[in-house]
Amino acid sequence: MKRFMLLRLINGETTGKSRMEKSGKRAACAVWVLCASLFFMACAGEETAAEQAGQSEDWLTERAKQDRRTSQDRRTQPQDSEKVKRISLDDHDGQMILTESGDIWLSGSLDGQVVIDAEEDEMVHLYLAGVEIASLNGPAIHIQEAAKTIVTLVSDTENVLSDSPDYTGWEETPACLYSACDLTINGGGALQVYGYYADGIRSKDRIKLLDGTLAVHAKGDGIRGNDGVYMQEAFVDIESEKNGLRTVNQGAGDRGVIEVNGGTLSVVAGKNGICAASDLYLYRGKGSVKAVEEMVRTEGTAYIAENFIK
Repeated sequence: MKRFMLLRLINGETTGKSRMEKSGKRAACAVWVLCASLFFMACAGEETAAEQAGQSEDWLTERAKQDRRTSQDRRTQPQDSEKVKRISLDDHDGQMILTESGDIWLSGSLDGQVVIDAEEDEMVHLYLAGVEIASLNGPAIHIQEAAKTIVTLVSDTENVLSDSPDYTGWEETPACLYSACDLTINGGGALQVYGYYADGIRSKDRIKLLDGTLAVHAKGDGIRGNDGVYMQEAFVDIESEKNGLRTVNQGAGDRGVIEVNGGTLSVVAGKNGICAASDLYLYRGKGSVKAVEEMVRTEGTAYIAENFIK
C-alpha cells in the first residue's frame, strides 16, 4: 500500500496532509524550492539531498524557460485581412454553423449557438470582437470538428458567453465553451463565461491560456482541459461549484499536466482549487486559491514556486 503525500505552501509555511492510495498507484507532491530538500531526501541515493535539490531547481528553471506557444498561438491578427470572413451576429438567430477554416471574425449579439464544424485536419482561428452569445440549449460555442482552434479576444473588446441549465441533446458537451480539439485563447481583450449547466470552458484535448482576461463562473468545473492546461501571461479568475482548474487524463508527452508560467490566477472552488491528473508546475505569476476541499490536488508531482499561492 502506497502513500500519497501532499505538501502545501501557505503564507510561507508548509502543511502536510496524507492519504492512502490504491495499490499500484503512487503520487508524490513537493513544494519547489522550500520543500525540495525534503522531497529529495526521501529519494536520495549516493548524492546528497542538497545536490539533488540543486539539480532539480536547475531542471525546473530550464523547463520554465521553454515557450510552449507555437507561431499560430502567438498570432492575434489575421494573416490576410482580405481573406477574413466577417460575421455580424446581429444578422443571425438560433444556431449558426460555420464549416470554413481559417480566420473568422465575429461581432454582435446572438440568442443561440455558434458551431464550428470544419475538416478534421484544418485549423480555425476565431476572433471575438465584442460578442455576446446566449445559448438557450447547449454550449454557446461548440467546436465540433477542427484540427485546432484559436480564439483571439480582440484588444479593447468585452466578450460574453452564457448557456442555460437546459442541455437536452447536448449532454456529452457539457460546457459553455466546448472544444473537441486543442484550444488556445489569446489576445488583449476580455471574456466572461457563464456555465449554468456544468463547466465553463472544456476541451477534450489541451487548453492554452495566453494573454487576455478571463472571468469564468461555472456550475461544474471552471476550466477543464482533459489532456492538459497551460497558462502564460493571462489574467484568469474562476468561480466554480466543483474544481477550478482541472485535467483528467494521464499518459506520455505531458498528458494531464497543468502548467502556469506567468500571469495571475484566482480560484474560488466548491471542490478542489487546482486538480491535476498528472504533474503540476506553478513556476511564475501570482495565485490565489480558495477551495472547500483541497487547494492543490495532483496525481503526479507538484512543483510550486515559493509564495505562488497566497
